[in-house]
Amino acid sequence: MKAKLVSRLGTDVSAAVNGSPLRIYAPSLRTLPEGSLLVMATLPVIDWNDCLLRDLRALSDKGCVHIYAAMVMIDPFACWEDFRDLLKGAGISGVVNFPPASIIEWPTVGIPLSPGREIELRRMEWFASLNFKTMFAAATESEITVAERRLSSSLQGILHVREEDLAMRIEDEMELVSGGQQVLSIPQFSLSGATSSKETGRKKRE
Repeated sequence: MKAKLVSRLGTDVSAAVNGSPLRIYAPSLRTLPEGSLLVMATLPVIDWNDCLLRDLRALSDKGCVHIYAAMVMIDPFACWEDFRDLLKGAGISGVVNFPPASIIEWPTVGIPLSPGREIELRRMEWFASLNFKTMFAAATESEITVAERRLSSSLQGILHVREEDLAMRIEDEMELVSGGQQVLSIPQFSLSGATSSKETGRKKRE
């Protein structure tokens, strides 16, 4: 009997191989203090994209076809061409807007599309034009509808991010639970929290 293959949000790419489920690569999470809640990832306490950039520079081409690099797509200071080159150099062919603009900015009720969300979608469209696959993190069904229309064939998955998810404790490995295909013809996932194994807790880092 084959072991169950589990999709994850993780801080490294070492556990991802061809033929495995998708993996959201978020090395920036490991720079947060041990025991932090996921809400810390939405606050300006670290330079999220710079942490990813430094990690990418240390990677060689691993052919990570199922990896989606987690990026803040509304970063006004990012050099996106550097990300393009480093992602391709590492063999990473997917990007995801995590943490999403809708969680970072908390748009005003009644406004269907916040300015940050539009910037985010345009940046993801840019990655899609470069043949990157996209995964879209969203808090509402309306955001998913817009992403499906705007990202079209590049869109490979949806990550539902709920407000209550922000109270989860960050771990090096966080399982993604499949939400089925009730609305779209693409995979949908949600965070289930940290892995249950005591041995996969966050490692001490200098």
